[in-house]
Amino acid sequence: MAEIKIKKKTSIWPWIVAILAILAILYFVFIYSDDDAEADDVSDNDIEMVTDDVDNTANDAKNVFSETAISKIAEFKTHIAEGAEMGLEHEYSHAALDKLIDATQAVANTLNVDIAADLETARSIAGSVEDDTYAVDHADNIKNAGNTIVKVLKKIQMQRFPNLDESCTELQNSVMAIAPGTQTLEQKAAVKNFFDQAGELLTNMKNK
Repeated sequence: MAEIKIKKKTSIWPWIVAILAILAILYFVFIYSDDDAEADDVSDNDIEMVTDDVDNTANDAKNVFSETAISKIAEFKTHIAEGAEMGLEHEYSHAALDKLIDATQAVANTLNVDIAADLETARSIAGSVEDDTYAVDHADNIKNAGNTIVKVLKKIQMQRFPNLDESCTELQNSVMAIAPGTQTLEQKAAVKNFFDQAGELLTNMKNK
């Protein structure tokens, strides 16, 4: 009689359990990875926002103008706005340079920028504007004093107001437009424009 062999059927449950376990592990891995990524994003954003706030606060604090600086800027702007006629005595230009130097000095003191030596040079040059009524080098003196003042304002701008580079460039261009060797009375517009540009830059600094 032929022997009948019965083959025992292998159970598939262990395979199903193993697959489910693998899927569960993968699920938790992806879930935790997403949570960590979101947490990192939030932390980075929070840090960036806090840093921006600190920087802005620091800038506001270090650029607060004193009452003296505000007053000196106002005095200079009032003088150049009064429209006094430039005469042979050059009182207008001399006074404008003196008031501009005073305003620049006050701003530098407020912002702790060391420029005292440069401004003393500018003040000395400005003092010679009225020395000889008929001298032809008044424009040269105004330009030389102006260049020294512009150098000081540029230093302040670079240290404290990097976003005012364009305004400072316009001031530099205005002082360069004053022609040496040409009488001041023949280039009133150029001299007046220099003073106007200086007043605008100082005002922009005050308002930042």
